[in-house]
Amino acid sequence: MKKTVRRLATEILNSLSASSSFAHDALDEALEKQGLSGCADGRLLTHLVYGVLRLRGHLDWILADYCRGDYQAMDEGLKNILRVGLYQLRFSDRLPAFAVVHEAVQVAKHLHPAAAGLVNAVLRNYLRRPDRAPFPDPDRFPVEHISALYAHPAWLVQRLMDDYGYQETLDFCRFVNETPSVTVRVNTLKTSRDALARRLTDLGYRVAPTTYSSDGLHLIESPLPVSKTPLFQEGGLRLQDEAAQLAGRLCAPRPGERILDACAGSGGKTTHLAAMMENSGHITAMDRSREKLAALERESRRLGISIIESCGADLTFAPEPVYRNAFDRVLVDAPCSGTGTLARNPEIKWRLNKTDLDALAATQDLILKNASATVKKGGLLIYCTCSILPCENDEVIRRFLSDQPHFRFIPAKMGCWAELIDPQGFFRTYPQRHHMDGFFAAILQRAD
Repeated sequence: MKKTVRRLATEILNSLSASSSFAHDALDEALEKQGLSGCADGRLLTHLVYGVLRLRGHLDWILADYCRGDYQAMDEGLKNILRVGLYQLRFSDRLPAFAVVHEAVQVAKHLHPAAAGLVNAVLRNYLRRPDRAPFPDPDRFPVEHISALYAHPAWLVQRLMDDYGYQETLDFCRFVNETPSVTVRVNTLKTSRDALARRLTDLGYRVAPTTYSSDGLHLIESPLPVSKTPLFQEGGLRLQDEAAQLAGRLCAPRPGERILDACAGSGGKTTHLAAMMENSGHITAMDRSREKLAALERESRRLGISIIESCGADLTFAPEPVYRNAFDRVLVDAPCSGTGTLARNPEIKWRLNKTDLDALAATQDLILKNASATVKKGGLLIYCTCSILPCENDEVIRRFLSDQPHFRFIPAKMGCWAELIDPQGFFRTYPQRHHMDGFFAAILQRAD
């Protein structure tokens, strides 16, 4: 029997609760396997999974009031059945309420048979009295109010309020619950932005140029996933948020240079650097994940890039002697909390713990220190994260400069990006201000 969209959504949410995988990967696999790519049911599945992930805390606040006993101790799989049902009742009008409850009960019968009656009772109780669970008062309990209404862990809300104040935190938490635009980067080795825009328009897409990146296009309306188009297969573009495109631009690599991407991952910024270098020079792409490097190699071939050499290495350890003092520019896109990407990766906020931040900062310190040994005299070291938390950004740079006096901070000076450069010269983007992922970057130069 073919699985219903609601059951698929629940199973995907269950798998995400039990793993460190990302929603987009789990959805891509399910859409492909079920033959749902580009169709209405596929869009509904994506809507349900991301909707529940973004608003999980909001849904849990309500469900806890309608469930007898300790909701927090309830099986996570059962919670996901209730979350999907409640999400549809509050935020989706595709099905009438009675059909939503019926579907949720049927999913429970397949996945948690003993709890089918509970699911029916909780959702029907909600329908009878939908406003029974008021959210915390914003004046008396500001942290709890933002946490419950806008679905972010209370510890993270408190951390953001400490760094940015109440209104900025409220704006951030509200904004990242909206569906972000799909953004692509043109592969300038094969085409131009204008030419790509024309071809996408001919295929039925509605596009708009990115505000700051000269290489980006927003896909306002998409008839099908862009990865299914000939343009993608031909290597004319890559999915990449505008902020990540700008982080690559900060490196300003030149043709013929020798570059190190110290935490290359699957190669989003690496391949952008290669395009800016006109596929001339040499890029060493380091990562400790062989799986990510294999993906990078496949991506390089698709994009027509020949100057990238992958290297399985972990820069929490000192670099091999062959890499010392060897590179004109070194990019450290450090592993981080990912708090700047919560609009695209909402599952992160439910996995992250405040104790993780100290461990991440220690890792960032170590990677930056080890990467600095690979920079030539006079060369540049660019540190960036997709985090908006100062403990992973400014504070890491200040510690590094204190410990490494042969490096100096170079304020970013890019006139067309003036509003993205703070008074200290750091590059910063914020989702709620700039409508892109949150990013931080600092430029450092080796002086001797």
